[in-house]
Amino acid sequence: MKDGTRRFTAIVFDLDGTLIDSAPGLRAAVGAMLAERGLPEPDLETVIGHIGRGAPTLVERSLRWAGADPSNHPGAVERFHDLYGADPHSGTTVYPGAREVLATLRAAGLKLGLCTNKAEAPTRDLLATLPLGPFDAVAGGDSLSERKPDPAPLLHVAEMLGAVPEDVLYVGDSETDWETARAADIAYAHVEGGYQRRSIPGFLPWLTLRRIGELPAAITVS
Repeated sequence: MKDGTRRFTAIVFDLDGTLIDSAPGLRAAVGAMLAERGLPEPDLETVIGHIGRGAPTLVERSLRWAGADPSNHPGAVERFHDLYGADPHSGTTVYPGAREVLATLRAAGLKLGLCTNKAEAPTRDLLATLPLGPFDAVAGGDSLSERKPDPAPLLHVAEMLGAVPEDVLYVGDSETDWETARAADIAYAHVEGGYQRRSIPGFLPWLTLRRIGELPAAITVS
């Protein structure tokens, strides 16, 4: 529950479903990987339901959806990375207000970080191409041996920002993001309308936003 007196020195963001809509590009890459194996291609809504815990989980869920045993498809994750890495931009858009939010927070003197389960190389490619940022620290799904919901990547970003957990706000769109923030003992702001739409017991963000553009006013940044 929000405490109106709380002040942060650093804001860390998730990427997919929070700052950008990348689901069409992810669907194209995973669909192409499945088609190469003679398997059906999922529609966009199906892929959205598979997003949130990194490429290995996305590929595993998609293979199972297609009726395939992931253990019978070695190299599927690597092939997905090749296909997506060749063109991470097509179909990817920045959510309205996201750039303005980042500019407002930076102008207020806050440090900005990014913690995503997307691999670091396509993440940095997208940030440069869209453009989006700049960020003072970035961690992708392959930056460490752990990925969200393990708290290690988020804590790593906080450390790179020179911030302690109680001074950090993590902004995401999914239960995975909330679980990550809770495990790191970091406040979590949830942006509605993202990719994970399942319900888990005890889901209670520090702050809930209808859209990303509401963030600066909600945390009293002028």
